[in-house]
Amino acid sequence: MTARRRFRLALLRRTRATRLRDVDAELRFHIEERVDELVALGMARPQAEAEVRARFGDVAGVRAECEAIDAAGERTRSRREWWGAAARQARLAARALARRPAFALVAIGTLALGIGAATAVFSLVHGVLLRPLPFPEPERLLAVTHTTAVPGVPEVQQSDAGFLLYERRATAFERTGVHRATEVNLVATAGGAMQAERLVAAGVSASLFPTLRATALQGRTFVAGEDRRGARPVVVLSEGLWRRRFGGDPSVVGRQVVVDGSPREVVGIMPARFQYPSASTQLWYPLPFDAATASPGNFNYTQVARLKPGVTPERAVAELARILPRVIEEYPGDVPPAMWAQARLAPVVAPLREAIVGRVRGLLWVLLGGAGLVLLIACANVASLFLVRAEEGQRELAVRSALGAGRAAAAQYLAEAAVVGVLGSTGGVALAVAGVRLLRALPSGVDLPRLSEVGVDGPVLLFALAAAAFATVAASALPLLRARGVPVAAVLRDAGRAATAGVRRQSARKALVVAQVALALVLVAASGLMARSFARLRDVAPGFDPARVLAVRIALPPSSYRDAASVARFHDRLLRELDALPGVRDAALTSWLPLSEDHNNGTVFVEDRPMVGDAVPPVHEQVHVSRDWFATVGTPLLAGRTFAPQDPARASTEVIVSRAFAQRYWPGQSAIGKRVRAGLVSPWLTVVGVVGDVHLAALDRPAEEALYLPYHAFERDTAWAPTSVTLALRAAGDPAALVAAVRRTVHALDPAVPTYDERPMADTLRAAAARTRFTTLLLGVASAVALLLGAVGMYGVMAYGVSLRQREIGVRLALGARPLDVGRMISRQGVALAAAGVAIGLAGALAVTRFLRGLLYGVSPTDPLTLGATCALLLVVALLASWLPARRAAALPPVEALRRD
Repeated sequence: MTARRRFRLALLRRTRATRLRDVDAELRFHIEERVDELVALGMARPQAEAEVRARFGDVAGVRAECEAIDAAGERTRSRREWWGAAARQARLAARALARRPAFALVAIGTLALGIGAATAVFSLVHGVLLRPLPFPEPERLLAVTHTTAVPGVPEVQQSDAGFLLYERRATAFERTGVHRATEVNLVATAGGAMQAERLVAAGVSASLFPTLRATALQGRTFVAGEDRRGARPVVVLSEGLWRRRFGGDPSVVGRQVVVDGSPREVVGIMPARFQYPSASTQLWYPLPFDAATASPGNFNYTQVARLKPGVTPERAVAELARILPRVIEEYPGDVPPAMWAQARLAPVVAPLREAIVGRVRGLLWVLLGGAGLVLLIACANVASLFLVRAEEGQRELAVRSALGAGRAAAAQYLAEAAVVGVLGSTGGVALAVAGVRLLRALPSGVDLPRLSEVGVDGPVLLFALAAAAFATVAASALPLLRARGVPVAAVLRDAGRAATAGVRRQSARKALVVAQVALALVLVAASGLMARSFARLRDVAPGFDPARVLAVRIALPPSSYRDAASVARFHDRLLRELDALPGVRDAALTSWLPLSEDHNNGTVFVEDRPMVGDAVPPVHEQVHVSRDWFATVGTPLLAGRTFAPQDPARASTEVIVSRAFAQRYWPGQSAIGKRVRAGLVSPWLTVVGVVGDVHLAALDRPAEEALYLPYHAFERDTAWAPTSVTLALRAAGDPAALVAAVRRTVHALDPAVPTYDERPMADTLRAAAARTRFTTLLLGVASAVALLLGAVGMYGVMAYGVSLRQREIGVRLALGARPLDVGRMISRQGVALAAAGVAIGLAGALAVTRFLRGLLYGVSPTDPLTLGATCALLLVVALLASWLPARRAAALPPVEALRRD
């Protein structure tokens, strides 16, 4: 064994200061021993010392190496000792908790509820809002929109002309692309009966995939030129569609499929992780862009751009603002330059992630705030339990402190809290996993973006771990701090119970109860406001009668129905067939089903309100309906008449307006006989009727000022007619019973025309309040948990306080106090605590509920009725939580009460 090795072994278990001294001593001993050996052999001591040092080598280097080796050994040994001590403390803590199963179960269950709620909601926030988009360098992806000066149209998307201009001239972007969400019919091309399927699709520019840097799982994406008019028709499928419809057959790439009646070659399969523009998109096809027909006023495209490295969004906006005026010069279309100038379009860019998830951002942060309050209440509840536990064991702690083992006793409390935290977080993660699955399966109707990316993964588990650590510290810190301030001699002298019953020692428990009530009030107030908002929303008259009305969507393949006349003939024949079905009272169709995702608006000119100069005309909603539409859906006719029987020449000159439209332009006058024009080149249309207002877009917005155009007016325009429409059938009984008959009727007319999205209009009405209902549901659950935890916490503290006052209660009863008086005395104390919590919570609610303003309808964030009812509810819960232990204590015989003390 070398000298260096012997030194390594000798130094393993020493502290650093001792180790350094020993290293020097060992070095000296070794050198002197070798010197003595050489001297004994006859060598002079100076020569022997020089010889030994020469043989030993670099003494300083050996010393440094030994020190480094020893330091590493010390670290390893420290870790082993720490883990060993932690394991021993954990075993002791587990045994201590096992001796108190009720305490352990309540504490662990409470923490599991709090951590589970917070973790489940955080998984939503992380998956939807915080996780980067699944594209390379997502921070460089921008959404491009435009603000306008047009009344009622503050923002528009992109036009085909604008896209072509930016693609050609903008230097701030590495790539840019556009897309337009739509639906298509997909028909199988081989084998079996022909069956059409309606799919969510996206028409895209060929540059969209390169802009996102998305690559295909099989085959390729689109290449330059495939989005120009006359190019070879191609299509890209999603992995889900590929596996479901084609069994995952790789040979489908290169085969033909029929999309909207036209054959297209499958050139690629996108992987399942590519879910853009939405998770429901199953098919992509190139849009045909043609500079000769592009129009700057056709804002039907959503633009995505990737910034060049080093280019800021501000610089990109400045460049687009310089370029944009040239669009009217290079792509004039049918928009007069003066009108374009009046619109004053200005480019706006925003991170693509904001454009995707921005509409649910406030909703998710509110839900996370609610879950955070539940976690705080749970922590306060568990801290109360541990505080009571610490006070019960205060005498033991004092004795151990007097014997010099106070640090070990404190470590035991911390270990018990850690064990509760670990088990609570484990249960919380399990609850979060179940909660996330429930949320993903819940038919909320909110349509959360990126929901498929939500899950309990690494970051979410880290959040749960942080929540558990916070809960452990919160549960153990207060009892340990209180224990440090307890005079050992006083505790030993007073034998504990009298000391713990003092006012000073109860202050911490009472403070926790007040905090729980205050936090619960904030949450219950928020839930109450959402519930009132939901009730108000349900009371909104939609403008139609959804009872016994079935809505069915159909879409005609454009390749088979090339002009408006053929479209109208199919629809006319279909309406006649549907009218003849047993159980159908009325049948009609529309281009815009109220409260659906349909939308259409355009400029409107009013004859007796001439525009000054080249002013931009107002924009209003325009709905095409068949003659019996209003009778079918129950929208009241207020004046005049509906459209005349089918007469294209006559019908195309008539229009019906909503009451809001009539009141805006002809207040105090009859609108019948007035004339309007729906667009710059449209003929003048005569108002023949006024109908009631209908909430077309949303219930929480004012009813639209709308124009209803006769569906047969499309026959005048041979270039275009809406091939995708919604049928409405008023049934004599259950509308759902008509679905099968409608499918058979449509299939008999044309097997290539699928029906889809068949549902009663009552479901559409319910879906319109989905977001409010979803928020109300989750906040309601959180409020119920908060109320339960708060009540349990208050009950526990009051019951413990009563147990400490058994002697006092026994004396009072022995002196003649009535049980009712004792019960009132204790209940008053509980209500007083709750009142303090209510006062603090009310101030917090007034500060917090203003963040709900964007989610409320018809209710103020400071609604006095809701806040008053919330305060009353909390006081009633507090009264019940304190009355139960008071009743039990008052019912105890005085002798028994005195004996128990």
